[in-house]
Amino acid sequence: MQRFKLIFHIIYVIIAVVIMYFSVDILLHTEQYLSKIKLSSYIKFPRYVMGLFLFISILMMVEFVLQQLKIHSIKNGVADLKDEIVDLKAKLYDKSQEDQVISPDEDEESQVEEDED
Repeated sequence: MQRFKLIFHIIYVIIAVVIMYFSVDILLHTEQYLSKIKLSSYIKFPRYVMGLFLFISILMMVEFVLQQLKIHSIKNGVADLKDEIVDLKAKLYDKSQEDQVISPDEDEESQVEEDED
């Protein structure tokens, strides 16, 4: 699953960069593209569509970066929780050791009381 996500993220970033590059390129060099393409096939392709592609590619990149930041913060949170669990286990172990040390003393006191009776 990790490998699939890694491959998917790489493809996702490449597509976003390609869309952003071509959108900016077409917006800056519209006249050159119009001279290379027949006007009948161009069919008055609106400039706002390229702006929309540029906006969507920027949104894709922002979403990807925010997703990576969220994943990083969640992993840090999990690491902190694991450390807290280890600390709590250590305290519980120490408490159980203290209880075991106290128990033999109590047994001796009960035996001494029984001997006196």
